[in-house]
Amino acid sequence: MLDVLGIAAASFMTALYGALVPGPVFALVVSESLKGGRIVGPIIVLGHFIIEWIIISAIFLGAGPILSSNEAKIIVGYAGSAILGFMGLKMLKDSLHIKIIDVSSLVSRSEKTDFLLYNLILSGFIASCSNPYFFLWWLTTGLILIMNSFSIAGILGFILFLIGHASADLLWFTLVSYSVHKGKRILNERVLRAILLSSALFLIMFAAYVAFSIWAGI
Repeated sequence: MLDVLGIAAASFMTALYGALVPGPVFALVVSESLKGGRIVGPIIVLGHFIIEWIIISAIFLGAGPILSSNEAKIIVGYAGSAILGFMGLKMLKDSLHIKIIDVSSLVSRSEKTDFLLYNLILSGFIASCSNPYFFLWWLTTGLILIMNSFSIAGILGFILFLIGHASADLLWFTLVSYSVHKGKRILNERVLRAILLSSALFLIMFAAYVAFSIWAGI
């Protein structure tokens, strides 16, 4: 019983450690929470979950060696850095023209709400896809945890692994989104713009770092 519970606990702590490290999804949650409110974090995480499930499915279908090949790393690295750079430039533009929209207040306007929700989910998906280290984590640490979960408790272990992992991501980014949303009430426009600008510059520099790392490794 303790081994089974340990699967969920280990998955939760490992995922939480990864989520705590600032990355594209973190920068996206911060910037969008300033504009869209506290519900933004959980919505963006849905997009993050989608690509995670695709990767897990691909691994089970035998695509692990292909995804971990040098060619795949180069393609994902360069494509990801380009997407991150574009997102950073767009965020940079948004920082100059702050427009606050509380997603939770748009429930009555269903069409606009649906558009914003889909846009946030897609943004979470793209931000995750554009980070090569995200794929690297799943092909190394993530794969090891999945295999250990199966060896201990079979399909139940795998389910507990997914629950622990998803809970960590959802908890952390919900907390980040809520904190940013609450904090913006006591921050003036200049500070909000500075936060958005910092997030934009982080994405741009991260994109440059990824591209350089791929180039240097060739």
